[in-house]
Amino acid sequence: MTRSVEDRLRDAFSAGAELVRPESLGPVADPVTIRARRGFRGLPVLTAAAVAAVLAVVALVTNLIIPSARVAPPVLAPSDGNEALRRLAAQVARLPDERGAYWRRSLVRDSLIRVQAGGRAFNAVVSSRTELWLPRDLKNPVQTQDGEPSLRPATAADGRVWRAAGSPAKVQRVCTAGTKAADCLKLPMRVESKGCQYTHEVAPDHGPGAQPLGPYTPAEISALPADDKGMRAWLRARWESSRTKTGTARTLEETMAGSVGLLATPLAPGARAAILRLLADLPTTSVRGPAEDPLGRSGLAVDFDKGSAYFREFGTDDEVTEDHTTILDPLTGEILAKVTKAGESTVGLAKGQTVDSEVWTSVTGWTDDRPKPPGNCRRL
Repeated sequence: MTRSVEDRLRDAFSAGAELVRPESLGPVADPVTIRARRGFRGLPVLTAAAVAAVLAVVALVTNLIIPSARVAPPVLAPSDGNEALRRLAAQVARLPDERGAYWRRSLVRDSLIRVQAGGRAFNAVVSSRTELWLPRDLKNPVQTQDGEPSLRPATAADGRVWRAAGSPAKVQRVCTAGTKAADCLKLPMRVESKGCQYTHEVAPDHGPGAQPLGPYTPAEISALPADDKGMRAWLRARWESSRTKTGTARTLEETMAGSVGLLATPLAPGARAAILRLLADLPTTSVRGPAEDPLGRSGLAVDFDKGSAYFREFGTDDEVTEDHTTILDPLTGEILAKVTKAGESTVGLAKGQTVDSEVWTSVTGWTDDRPKPPGNCRRL
């Protein structure tokens, strides 16, 4: 059963608490589109990645690899069906294979929540950062790092409300009616992350380093086909195996749509291009056009959940619609960021305002650098 956001917040901010990892947020399975139903209390399973921003988690994704002869990004035209995604796939297919001893992923997650202090409510941002160092040669150590989550006022105006209340060390979370007092906890304000924990081990069989790519193994990712027929056959075989083992009611179409999760792994350019072509042909994919990610980097905005409805709690409102967008790098087709915005306005939240973001920083990617034990960090 997926744990409530309050449980995760309490764990994340409890002194000495072990930080929650992605595999603990739900069953390890192929990413699929999940439609939240009205009346559901708490965050839907789909938003576990957004909730993970509340916690320091071990994530995975990829770094911008700049080939020795940089290829100019394709021209991205808005609202032309999914042709921009197909052109991007053609661009990616021509890229050389990446080199490097390690694949490094650096991910920053931010999540907007409603809190109160001194009798006044305001917004705050929970932020966490995770690092993964995955070796090409699995005889070398895997390193993961989870930073302690921070909590800060979301805007200058929110900061003024907090300071007017005396800058309290703890603020009260604003919750929906009927939430148990034990679940509507007070949270410590931490403008900066002050601690972290890490793992450094060869072929770990437990902990965050044991499943660094979630439901996929490094061997599976490195062996993925670069042709469309082969990729579809691989996904079908995976779907059939899962259906036999678990009896899942997930459809083949949902499994195909869930292949977007593979873009968050160290795919070879050919395999990444095959995934992009596959996604471009799906009715659940809609290209929105050029966009900037939260770091100001230019990319291609794509909705991979077209036709799906998602909801979240925010403050006292137990059902706020969400709008999900993935921003892809216009050269490599890798994910720059995932952004969730409010689909409607509610108290303290305007329609179109960002409520969650996952950003893959520019150091992500293949490198010949080696991981070093981080300072001021507890080894697990």
